Amino acid sequence: MLNPNILARTAINKTGNLLLSPPIGGFGHFRNHGPRTQRKIALTFDDGPSRPCTEELVAVMDEMNVKGTFFCVGFNVGVHPDLTRRMFDTGHVIGNHSQFHRRSGSLKPGGDGQHIDESERVIREVIGCRPRLYRPPWGWLTPWEAARLAQRGYTIIGWDVYTIDWQMPEPDGLQVAKKAIKDTQPGSILLFHDGLAMQTNWSKKETTRAIRHMIPALRAQGYEFVTVPELLGIPAYDLG
Repeated sequence: MLNPNILARTAINKTGNLLLSPPIGGFGHFRNHGPRTQRKIALTFDDGPSRPCTEELVAVMDEMNVKGTFFCVGFNVGVHPDLTRRMFDTGHVIGNHSQFHRRSGSLKPGGDGQHIDESERVIREVIGCRPRLYRPPWGWLTPWEAARLAQRGYTIIGWDVYTIDWQMPEPDGLQVAKKAIKDTQPGSILLFHDGLAMQTNWSKKETTRAIRHMIPALRAQGYEFVTVPELLGIPAYDLG
């Protein structure tokens, strides 16, 4: 007989994903893709930065001249400021993914937004400007969290291509790439992960393998890789 607690958590997660997460949930506040009229797409990565996985991933992307949009956990940025700054300096976009990657802050109607502000502060101290892009932990967005983010001037970024590269043990990178290639369409925002929140050291060989395979395959189909701000025509940062 299955544990009732496990069944309850499974039901809550399924309901939350349906109502609060891209591409269907989120009450219309997510930007899940760009224009469908141009073959431009954006690679996005959540939950880092971590070593060695983020370093390995960025090295492959730089080798292939592709810039990604990284939604970084403030805690992880504080542990790896040099890596975060190097990513920023080489043209990758740094977004906010909350301080500790907990859903509780987003779900509280009366929350003060500390999880947003603290991560923003850490990121700003490292890269010298305030991020304007936000992706909520787990992709769970409530209307009141959307209001908190709007008050702070954030654009909330979702996705329309979801990958299971977060699973443990890691799924085969070539299979992840194959499905992502099949699901991609003009304007797509693709979701991957370059670490594990609150884990400062993490290995994700298969995600890097998937990206190495995907980039030439999608380029052969005429796709151009851009950052989320380039795709959507929005600012990445407040520079003042």
